[in-house]
Amino acid sequence: MQHSRSTVRGSVLVAGAGLALAAALALAQQPAGPNRAAAGKGEIAYKRYCASCHGATGKGDGSIARELRTAPTDLTSISMRNGGRFPLEKVARQTDGRESIAAHGTPDMPAWGEVFRKTGGTEAATVEDAVMQIAHYLWSIQVP
Repeated sequence: MQHSRSTVRGSVLVAGAGLALAAALALAQQPAGPNRAAAGKGEIAYKRYCASCHGATGKGDGSIARELRTAPTDLTSISMRNGGRFPLEKVARQTDGRESIAAHGTPDMPAWGEVFRKTGGTEAATVEDAVMQIAHYLWSIQVP
């Protein structure tokens, strides 16, 4: 079956509009800013589990940072490295171990989802809640 150029062009425009709509919906699902209550709880978990490497202020200057093979990331510049947008879901996936971080090379950073499942190391109702609380805290410390 032969298609006219206008039919093909129309199909491409419809597909492009569909992709744009899907991207807009994905952006709309993320809140405009961090949940302050979750961030407050996430700060407690961050200081307990993350600060020794990433530092009390998230700059990558924790007390054991010099001992690691790969320097810890400055967590206050995540938004800046992502075009001004905080990738909440991606940060959660990297924190709990669902998505590996190439810069880590060997797994210096624990997969916190796995650790929390084994230890129950936070006061959050679920592992997912604990990870999202940490992610909201990281969102709250982003530099402009």
